[in-house]
Amino acid sequence: NCMGLSDARSHEMHRNEGYLPIRYSWRMEIQLDAPLVSPRWPDGVTLRPYQPGEQSRAVFEAVDEAFRDHWGHTPMKYENWKMKTIQRPDFDPTLSFVAWDGNQIAGVALCRLKSEIGWVGSLGVRRPWRKRGLGLSLLTHAFAEFFRRGTQTIGLGVDAESQTGATRLYQRAGMRVASEYVFYQKELRPGRDVVEDE
Repeated sequence: NCMGLSDARSHEMHRNEGYLPIRYSWRMEIQLDAPLVSPRWPDGVTLRPYQPGEQSRAVFEAVDEAFRDHWGHTPMKYENWKMKTIQRPDFDPTLSFVAWDGNQIAGVALCRLKSEIGWVGSLGVRRPWRKRGLGLSLLTHAFAEFFRRGTQTIGLGVDAESQTGATRLYQRAGMRVASEYVFYQKELRPGRDVVEDE
């Protein structure tokens, strides 16, 4: 349980003001103390170096598709995605891992260094390749690469109630919940339908 005494007071204060918790997210972490065994890739799936110029649009589309099942997902424009990922000053294409099945992207792990820890910013597997161990393979590969570079603490953020099984995947990979965040909602007034006269 991530909730301390001050968190309990905060929850009570929000409830007293009419805010109700509607969703929880976790920051999960793993602390590595030994190298990892190389991941086992599903049949037909291979990891290829990420080429930002020629592959960026395809990676964007794969990530957007993979995240459509996530709570709160809203489609992002390609230009906005580029600004938030590949145009960031700390973007490192060698920490972006793209799994291919022939000429189709099956899954992606976009990672970076964040405050001196390894950070898995986006880990997504497209629907046709789910339930085959690809997510775990991508995650394990990212862990191993961070460890090889001397980074032993790796983290990520996840919807605690993810319908894709993400939390179970991260726990299977050895990650633990480091902190919990609560999303609150308050109805200011009931919504009303506006009917325009024709």
